Amino acid sequence: MTAQINKKFCFKISLVYYASILFANLMIMFIPMATVTFPTVKEESMVKWIAFTDENQWLINFITVLCFVIPSAICLKDCFSILFAKKDDEIAKKIINLPLRFSFLGAFGWILTFFAELIVLFYAKHVLSIKVFYIIVNSLLFLALEGIFSFIVSYLVLATVNRATVLPKLFPKGEVTKIPGVKNLSLTLMFVVLYVSICFFPIAYLLTAYISEHLNYGIKITSDTIVMSFVLLFSGLALTVVFMKLFTIPLKKLTIQTKEIKKGNYDYRVNISSNDEMGVLSDAFNDMTESIKEKEFMRSTFGKIVDPNVRDYLLKGNVALGGETRNVTIMFCDIRNFTAMSESMSPEKVVSLLNKYFTEMEKCISKNHGIINKYIGDAVMGIFGAPVKSENHALDAFNAAMEMRVALAALNKNLEGSDFPQIAFGIGLHSGDVLAGNIGAENRIEYTVIGDTVNTASRIESLCKSYQKDLLISESTCQLILENSTGQNDFVFVDEADIRGKTEKVKLFTKDF
Repeated sequence: MTAQINKKFCFKISLVYYASILFANLMIMFIPMATVTFPTVKEESMVKWIAFTDENQWLINFITVLCFVIPSAICLKDCFSILFAKKDDEIAKKIINLPLRFSFLGAFGWILTFFAELIVLFYAKHVLSIKVFYIIVNSLLFLALEGIFSFIVSYLVLATVNRATVLPKLFPKGEVTKIPGVKNLSLTLMFVVLYVSICFFPIAYLLTAYISEHLNYGIKITSDTIVMSFVLLFSGLALTVVFMKLFTIPLKKLTIQTKEIKKGNYDYRVNISSNDEMGVLSDAFNDMTESIKEKEFMRSTFGKIVDPNVRDYLLKGNVALGGETRNVTIMFCDIRNFTAMSESMSPEKVVSLLNKYFTEMEKCISKNHGIINKYIGDAVMGIFGAPVKSENHALDAFNAAMEMRVALAALNKNLEGSDFPQIAFGIGLHSGDVLAGNIGAENRIEYTVIGDTVNTASRIESLCKSYQKDLLISESTCQLILENSTGQNDFVFVDEADIRGKTEKVKLFTKDF
């Protein structure tokens, strides 16, 4: 249930609708009396029939009233059923369905009248020996026209009030179409009603008068008849304008919502309170927006758990186990003497310090097209050149390392005077081929890189402490940097070091800060 239903308000609305149906049918009864004239009737059967109805006027009136009392009583019963309903969903269903139900019941009175008149007519035929075919045609034409007119007027008025006032008040958040038992109407019905009111009625009104005149029923086309036809025509045009607003305003709201979604505003909602296609579209649009919001939240959260580049790589469907050979640059960055440092701090302070440190390091790595593949305690493993390929991955890694030096100096300056200690790190860079892809079990995968290049980068970083350097770069990485940059020829040779697991020594370089 989208709203707390006010039972008394709904009951009052149902009574207003009931009164509207009565007024519409009374108006339809009096319109022919005010707009037609009755010249002398010449056809013998018609003369006898009119005389019979005059003599038995009480019977005709009783039957007519009875035909309208029955549907009227049903409408009144529906009103009180709202008052005595126990569940909000039941009340909501009734008030939403009232315009169509009451309009049909109002028109049903004219159908009953026709069949009641048919019974009386056949009785008159038996008593008076009259021809009834033309009389039946006249009766069918007029009562059918009046029944259709009753439904059109009632439905247009009630549906308009319901859509524009009642439903928005009861269901400010929309979702009318989701209420159990509600009859979802088609906009086709509304346009058929409009067509009938604009085109059919003026023509049918004149045509009925014309046929009746030729059947000598006594109705003659007069200036009043023509005026009434034009009144119906312009009334239909006025209703068209009203319904145009009812449809264009919600469409404009949906257009605005589309633009807001495009801007990333997923909290914007359009609540169209109706039980037709517009209501269905509004609810579906809001559901879609909520779904997009949830997916964007998941996507954003996923991008915090893994690097956004890895996230996008996986979301494109690259979730199968396996990988491919890539030429990349691996970065390892580790805080110096972190174990001893953390022993003098509480766990909360350790986490707080690491978060500040990792935030600054991540900015530098991401800015230079790298990804943080994983955090290993206080160490960071960065990858440049995967999952997004790059020809400048070595230069990107070097630039990231240089910026990390600046960022660490700024962080240490901000930490001065606080309870946090100063931080020093060591960075190792090495380039080469790796196997990059999804590693793990079928129901638990991780995007990572494996191979000798990764192990070598890790061991180069561990040598920073031995050589008292904060940055060590392998010869392979230096060569790639020099190939992609004309201004990086001032690397300082450090040593030709033994690397565990490698038979040949690795030349190491650094760059002064």
